[in-house]
Amino acid sequence: MSERDDERGLLEERYRRWLRLLPASYRAEREEEMVAAFMDGARRAPAGHDDQRPRLLEIASVAALALRLRLGGPGSPPGAYLWGETVRLAALLGLVFWTTIAGLYAGQAVLTYGIPADALPDGVMGIGDPESPDRARLVLADLTPLLWAVSLGALARGRARTAKAAAVAALVVPCVLVPPPMTEWENAVRWACSLLPAVVPALALLTGFHRAAPPPRLPARRARLLLALPVAAGLLLSLVVGVLGAATRAATRAGIPSEELLVAAWMWADTTGLASVSLAAVAVWCALRHRTPGRSAGPVALAAAILAVPAVLARAGTMPGMTGVTFLTATLQLAVLVASGIALVVIGVRALRAADPGLTALRAP
Repeated sequence: MSERDDERGLLEERYRRWLRLLPASYRAEREEEMVAAFMDGARRAPAGHDDQRPRLLEIASVAALALRLRLGGPGSPPGAYLWGETVRLAALLGLVFWTTIAGLYAGQAVLTYGIPADALPDGVMGIGDPESPDRARLVLADLTPLLWAVSLGALARGRARTAKAAAVAALVVPCVLVPPPMTEWENAVRWACSLLPAVVPALALLTGFHRAAPPPRLPARRARLLLALPVAAGLLLSLVVGVLGAATRAATRAGIPSEELLVAAWMWADTTGLASVSLAAVAVWCALRHRTPGRSAGPVALAAAILAVPAVLARAGTMPGMTGVTFLTATLQLAVLVASGIALVVIGVRALRAADPGLTALRAP
């Protein structure tokens, strides 16, 4: 056998190795055809091309196809459809949560920057003088999370591409407007952990809704309701945060040593605190629904369990350096998140086994 034949055999083996990313049933039908197409493309490559390794675009196409097949849409095998629906539900639940946070931030921005400076005590108006570039940048940063609401609204109307673009912008634009602290690695780790609860729903949105699984187009009235409820909840939470701020200032003026308790209360109104409360509520709902005959909570429970992982990492990653009541509150939130995540996994697996024992059985890739 010539050296050229050895190279072609090595290249073919590497193509087959990457094709193992695909489900076994799909490989059984299409592997030979795909290998032949890849090898034919390698023969037509320009002179000087290193044809002993698959090209990056070929690897990316195989990976994208594998992801699309394993997160299947209608008409896919039951296991692939189950995991596809789980990831899509995780995206939807994440968008609802972050739309609520967007309403909270928008309400806080109005309360903080929309009131004349003379009407509020010193130190309440935030950074930057009125009409200054810093003030405009901070106001815009607080309003940018409304892009999550745009993403949710677009998804509800069946516009997956618009929803994906808005979600990516909601992640990137705030980092441009307010650059994260990168002076020390501890700060960088904390920032990365705090960003995970937003990154995971965005990834679920990008991967779960593909051309084989487009989002359903809800009627306009239902889409508006789906969007209005989390925004209204966020605005209501902004009023609660405003009351906490007023209580903090009143206690400070009166010399009451209650600052730690108020800070602990604030922690339940931040992103991680609200995530722990939300996931606990979803776990309770799934537990009650699981006990109702004829109703399965499996996909919702597993979707929420996916979202619990980044929330746990976010809470754990921001705990170093905390002391006193703040540390106890963070520990309690972490315990709630871990307990909710475990409960959701158990409920999801049990529900799926009850529906079809084969769905949760281990299978060869």
